[in-house]
Amino acid sequence: METIKAVQNAIDYMEDHLCERMELDRIAEAAYMSLPNLYRVFYALTGHPLVEYIRKRRINRAAVGLRHLDSPILDIALECGFDSYRTFAAVFKKNTGMTPGMYRKTDVYYSFERICLLERVGYAEDRELSLRFSDVKVIRVSPMRVIAYHHASLVREGLEEEAFRVFYEMLMNAGFQMEKTRIWGYDDPEPSENSKLHHYVMMAPLENRSVIDYSNVAVITLPGGLYAVSKVPAGPTDSIIAAWNRLLAEWLPRSNFKLGNHPFVEEFQHHHGQVNRLKLLLPVTRKQEQTTIGISELPSKRVLSFRSTGLHCQSAADDLMTIWLMENGLAGDLNRTLFMSNSYGIAEGHDSWYELAISVADNDNRIADQDIGRMSWLDEGLYAHMTTDAYGVMTGVLDMLYEWLSQNDEYQSDDQRKWFAKYSSVNGADVERSASVTCYIPVLRKMN
Repeated sequence: METIKAVQNAIDYMEDHLCERMELDRIAEAAYMSLPNLYRVFYALTGHPLVEYIRKRRINRAAVGLRHLDSPILDIALECGFDSYRTFAAVFKKNTGMTPGMYRKTDVYYSFERICLLERVGYAEDRELSLRFSDVKVIRVSPMRVIAYHHASLVREGLEEEAFRVFYEMLMNAGFQMEKTRIWGYDDPEPSENSKLHHYVMMAPLENRSVIDYSNVAVITLPGGLYAVSKVPAGPTDSIIAAWNRLLAEWLPRSNFKLGNHPFVEEFQHHHGQVNRLKLLLPVTRKQEQTTIGISELPSKRVLSFRSTGLHCQSAADDLMTIWLMENGLAGDLNRTLFMSNSYGIAEGHDSWYELAISVADNDNRIADQDIGRMSWLDEGLYAHMTTDAYGVMTGVLDMLYEWLSQNDEYQSDDQRKWFAKYSSVNGADVERSASVTCYIPVLRKMN
């Protein structure tokens, strides 16, 4: 409860200075905690990165001004804490989907209300989950016979768009009524003879068998089962990946479900050949038992780290480690333990970072001189931990751990050490389905 009050102090400080230039260190001082710890706990308790909360609250205030005042847009932007029209317009459009000028002319209302944590503590878990992820629904899909087109390309970027374009034209030439035709797709994880090719499978209801005359087309059954469903506007690949991560890494571990064995599916909602929205279907099944949180004393661990910062840091770190493993003939080596950590609580941007690491024995002769700078240690000490399935960047699991810690009377967060995840039993490329992961957050016993 003390942590909840501390974070609420930070919120109150931000609200009191919302239209001023705010120093993040001052916000942390208001909460009587370090800035890194505030980042983590704030995100765990509110579901919003700290800086994003400030921006959304400023946009909320600006939206009210645009609706009820005749002041120039620039004046409203400056009064709400933005330093230029360009910055304000970009942030406003990102959050509302329209420019400030367009917003003034519509009947749409943007709202992002002040958060009061002390009023939310008593909510039941499912109630809080539904509030944070109000757009996510769990549905049951029946098995369906579909026409499937197998698309392959040497280029990963734009694979789905290219596959949709080819399949759409194929269906249209076969006489399908395209405005009424539902189209789905999924990544094909099966390896091919040409390992450089990327594969994507497009599907549509079986209505016209003439399309089967095309190459790479067959009739298959789209598996049924439970799916968690969310929608996202069509846009850049990064935004689609972020929407998938929100389902997999944030919603799923907090829910009463776990990852199912049926495929990840995307439904392309289209009009006149253009995709305007994607429906994401995450395969799930009900959990049989709830996970528990434990406390353990861990020894230090020597590791070889691969760290990247800024935008796309996750894929960059993964590339660094993959190249090193291949160069040293260790690709697929299951004798080394895999670890991961990242800038949990910080929105993806120039300040974000992502780190992968592998265990290293003291007498490992594969470590060359140029690798010495990558050597580091996972610190010894007390850790709170939870073991689950692999959930992407593990955001939802970390949310639960830090929420538990914020209400624990015996332990508190240790800002001097970083959290990490340890992967076990990784077999093959499908980490989400083949690995269990233990997340460790560093803690200290509270002084009486």
